[in-house]
Amino acid sequence: MNKIKFHSIYYRFYLFIILLTIGVVKFISNGKPISAHFLGYNFTISQDQLTYITLGLTLVIVVIFSIFGYKIYLCKDGIYLRKIDLLVGWDEIDSLSHVWINSFSVRNGLIRFYNRKTLVIYRKGYKAICVYNISLLSLFAAKVYCNRIKTNILLASLATMLNVGFGGWVLYQFFFAGLDSMKLWIFFTWMGLFFIKTLTLPLIMTGLENKIHGDYLFHDTAYRKNASKAIHL
Repeated sequence: MNKIKFHSIYYRFYLFIILLTIGVVKFISNGKPISAHFLGYNFTISQDQLTYITLGLTLVIVVIFSIFGYKIYLCKDGIYLRKIDLLVGWDEIDSLSHVWINSFSVRNGLIRFYNRKTLVIYRKGYKAICVYNISLLSLFAAKVYCNRIKTNILLASLATMLNVGFGGWVLYQFFFAGLDSMKLWIFFTWMGLFFIKTLTLPLIMTGLENKIHGDYLFHDTAYRKNASKAIHL
């Protein structure tokens, strides 16, 4: 195993929005064929056809963004950061963490709020490095090459399981459960999980890391971007 490459997972944010939109349309249609008018043509798509199209689209997007370009790779010598052409050796790294740092921006009147899944590289005697939109699997890969490295792998894994479980539940409800299964308690549970995912967990994760390593990690505000005291990649 020479190296393990990691690509940006930012595309998942937009992929989820696409899937959620299709799921809502499927949910509202409640099992009936969907008719659409596009470029002067009328289309009718059955529920099964829509499901197959969605699965195919998802597969194509995932494959494309998993092949072309990468942000970092891990090897026996350390972590290579492609953007700044820097190899950080394992002996230079004090610890690694995977945290969610909130990104907030307003563009053309649209508010965008996003949990950036961030690999934080704490270096001995140097400024920390935040590599945004990197999979949690990077921590597991780091353990393969350098088992002694300190990480927050337990908390990060629990947070990721909550995130995947919540997103999977929402998509299942819209794609497969049907309109009749939707209850008021489900909606309120989603609201609670969304609050935990977007605010509570990111604050806990960065707060714990700052308690251990010092005040390096900060979330975006409407007035300040990339507030963390680190190199941003």
